[in-house]
Amino acid sequence: MPNYKIIGADLIEYGPVSAEQIRQWIAEGRVNAETKLQPEGTAEWKPLAEVPEFAEAPPATAPPACPNCGEPFEDRLDSCWKCGTRRDGSHPKQWTPVDDAKEAAEQCEPCPKCGSNNVSRGKLLPSGKGIAVMFRPEGTRIFFSLLSHGVDLSSDPSFACLDCGLVWDYLRPDELKEFISKHCGGSDEEEAYALLSEGARLECKGDTAGALAKYEAVMEKFPGTGAAGDAEVSIRNLRDNDPARTKDP
Repeated sequence: MPNYKIIGADLIEYGPVSAEQIRQWIAEGRVNAETKLQPEGTAEWKPLAEVPEFAEAPPATAPPACPNCGEPFEDRLDSCWKCGTRRDGSHPKQWTPVDDAKEAAEQCEPCPKCGSNNVSRGKLLPSGKGIAVMFRPEGTRIFFSLLSHGVDLSSDPSFACLDCGLVWDYLRPDELKEFISKHCGGSDEEEAYALLSEGARLECKGDTAGALAKYEAVMEKFPGTGAAGDAEVSIRNLRDNDPARTKDP
């Protein structure tokens, strides 16, 4: 009784194996009538259903299911997309992304707004049009949050609270001075953006009243400037997100 080579669902060649082993695989659903076989010593590959010794093989049906979770195997896959278990029931490789994420979370300070520890490290990146910044969490390639009117000033890791949505960073004084000298044309603008930055710092620390006072001072002292426009947006966002605020009748 000859041995056989087979082409598995993953397009990998296996064998030689005995006819008895192939019958066992038929019973387990690992091969079917369309599986290619090559009798040892020959050069021709045939579908299993055309080999007389396995004429009783079942016709091609739905793909076999994962022995671990019951999920059907997708065509040409030799392991379950859901849990990673292979067709023979062997366990998937034990990855540890959860432990890595936990370790990264432990390195993050609590959210300065709501106190939650559900914080993600990431990086602020300028958008293509230069009118916003993107927050990209660590460990991701395509996920990001777009922040309108944001400014990317720091190369240090940024943070985002996954509960209240606050995104924050800490600026070095030299980075802030460089930004002001580059983008603010005069002493008035420097003062306006310094007040705006102070308001943002207070907002990150959860001092809403102090932040509102700084933003309102920018609008009062420097009307019509870009800093005043940014302050107006910040005031509106703070008031819209204040749960204690009630609407006027």
